[in-house]
Amino acid sequence: MGLLDIKRFFAEPPLQYLGLELSVCWILECLLKKDDYPTAMTNQLAESHPHLRISETMLQQAVEFLDRQGAITSYSQRCPSRGRPRRMLHLAETVHQEARSLVASWQSWLKGHTLNPFSVAGLVAGRNLTTSFTTEDQRFADELQAERCQLNPTPSA
Repeated sequence: MGLLDIKRFFAEPPLQYLGLELSVCWILECLLKKDDYPTAMTNQLAESHPHLRISETMLQQAVEFLDRQGAITSYSQRCPSRGRPRRMLHLAETVHQEARSLVASWQSWLKGHTLNPFSVAGLVAGRNLTTSFTTEDQRFADELQAERCQLNPTPSA
């Protein structure tokens, strides 16, 4: 590794994969705009934020989390150009206000991390979305953390 490699790192930062908290917020942002299917949301993330990615596993965990919270429902929709129906996700009206609050935190996080490839806050190893939580945001973040612990239990010594 040399100085040119470091310069290239800043010119072409490595991809950052979203953790559960940020994945949930990304999905909420997409579903506040319109019903959509998971693959389209993954593609939208890559297009709108070229430095960010969401793994299929994390996407599935985030969708399952939102489903267990009663935040989303799903339905099948046939695509005219394809044979198989897509599983469309729909955001429940009852969570729109809470979703908007979390999307604001997501957008705040994006502003602070778009130009900082070294930051890992909120990424796979991260813990917090932002430091400006409302009470509802904190409750939701606590539920996410509990879900994370259930999905990845710490091995006992």
